[in-house]
Amino acid sequence: MVKPAAHHPSTALEAALGDPFDPGAPVSYHSLVTLDEREQPPLHGFAVARQGGLASYLIPRPDGGRLTSFEETLDLLRVLARRDPVLSVGYGASLFAALPVWMWGTVPQRTLVAERLTAGDFGAIAISEELAGSDVLATATTATRTPAGFRLAGRKWPVSNATRGTFCTVLARSGTQPGLFLLDTRFLPADRFRRLPQVPTHGLRGNDLSGLDFDHCEVPATAQLGPPGRGVEMLLTASSYARVLACGVALGAADAALRIATARAHERQLYGRRLLALPPVRALLSEACLDLLTADCVARAAARATTLSANRARLWTSVAKYVVPLLCEKVVRNAAHVLSTRFYLREPTASGMLQKLVRDLAATSIVDGTSPVQLNLIASALRGVGAPQPRGRAAGPDLADVFTLTTPTAAWHPRATGPRLQPVARDEIVQDWSGPCLQGRFRLLDDERAALRRKFSRLTWSHGTPRAAYALAHRHCLLHAAAACAHTWTHNHRLLEPELAGSGWLAACWDRLLTMLGRKPPQPPAATTEDALIDWLSRTCRQGRWPSPFPLPPPNDQGPPDGHTDRRGPAALP
Repeated sequence: MVKPAAHHPSTALEAALGDPFDPGAPVSYHSLVTLDEREQPPLHGFAVARQGGLASYLIPRPDGGRLTSFEETLDLLRVLARRDPVLSVGYGASLFAALPVWMWGTVPQRTLVAERLTAGDFGAIAISEELAGSDVLATATTATRTPAGFRLAGRKWPVSNATRGTFCTVLARSGTQPGLFLLDTRFLPADRFRRLPQVPTHGLRGNDLSGLDFDHCEVPATAQLGPPGRGVEMLLTASSYARVLACGVALGAADAALRIATARAHERQLYGRRLLALPPVRALLSEACLDLLTADCVARAAARATTLSANRARLWTSVAKYVVPLLCEKVVRNAAHVLSTRFYLREPTASGMLQKLVRDLAATSIVDGTSPVQLNLIASALRGVGAPQPRGRAAGPDLADVFTLTTPTAAWHPRATGPRLQPVARDEIVQDWSGPCLQGRFRLLDDERAALRRKFSRLTWSHGTPRAAYALAHRHCLLHAAAACAHTWTHNHRLLEPELAGSGWLAACWDRLLTMLGRKPPQPPAATTEDALIDWLSRTCRQGRWPSPFPLPPPNDQGPPDGHTDRRGPAALP
């Protein structure tokens, strides 16, 4: 079994949180769904994570914490999202707010944020405005120079952690261009600073989502963060890391949904046999398993690239931010189909958690840039992909380092990061790979790769991003996913569990992606591939683990208890 070098912190957090299917666990589905129904935050879950030392992984080592790898961060937020995506969003928003501070803040600014996070406080990043939406250049909030510092005027909305955040990173226009400002909200004047009411939401009901209103609010000169007027560049650079956080939320929700559905398929009897024996149910679960495997490969490569090749990571994390939620939503839909009527009943199966996961997961394709925003970024990065590459262009990363998961990634050095947005025009994951032919599947993917290069080279960019570029970017994301699966298998298959060591799952993942590309796979994978996936999925869940090709051990390294109730869900697996 592959044990990624970044797994240790996640293993400890998994043990601290306990088995969520057990109502007596420290953080259980029963308690979390109850809070969600009341639209209340999971305060106890936050407390357990904090007591387990999670806050230290939001602070880089040079500033007194343990954050060195965003692969670790991906796994930690994934563990939280398996219980409740609200937990991941709360901590993820805090880290996003802190990222510009770690990279460009002064010593006092970094000290402030480190102290607040260590104390268990939250941070908020105030970028959005009601009228500007995702267009950060349309920011209307202003920061006017005064003899003592700046005067902030404007409203930021919506903002995660706006009510509870004791520090806040704000995008505001200072002069002709927006800049960033770090505020200690504990000391802002009460008559000039107001936290807006909670925003009701369809999912993530317990998330602290509201807004901040600045009524000519005086802040000191020391609030200015990083180079003046370069707030957009800094945010876009920090977003490369923040997109990894959204992938962790999506993967955790998909893990939980698939484990719930697998348990239901085991325990439900229909037509005189287990539901799992029915071909349509086996197909739903194996397809969900393949989509989750694919999403895992894409997200993990992007997370590792943030410290191995920061420039390429800007593109690869955008691809991951687009494709991982897309695939995870398919996982959750298939899980809902397995539950069938029980999906619409709010109580019996896993306390109704699957319904909450469906609602919560929908937000992951929206936060930190919607799917169209990501496609625009991807298309813009690849606009020169069909042109000859100029001499002297910096070499890309060693893909063996990116995909060999037993090798630790390079440590993150935040102070070495600059707000420099260099052109990419190359995706080595897609362009520098060759895989097993697998009955002609690689040839089809290679044809798609060549076609994409030709089509990108013919685009005209005279009036912004052309419409056709969005469709091409979508196809590139699917091709990137196919290549990420191949690289992951190539560099790790000897260490995978027996059912995943062969290339059968790789062929089946490619078939799923080829179908999404509108290309007919040459022939269906062998029936033994589906059987192997179902066997692996069943054993993994029965042992109290989560369905990942790189799974953590169960809490306390124990399997599920004998005997169960329907409420406990996967703990019931025989």
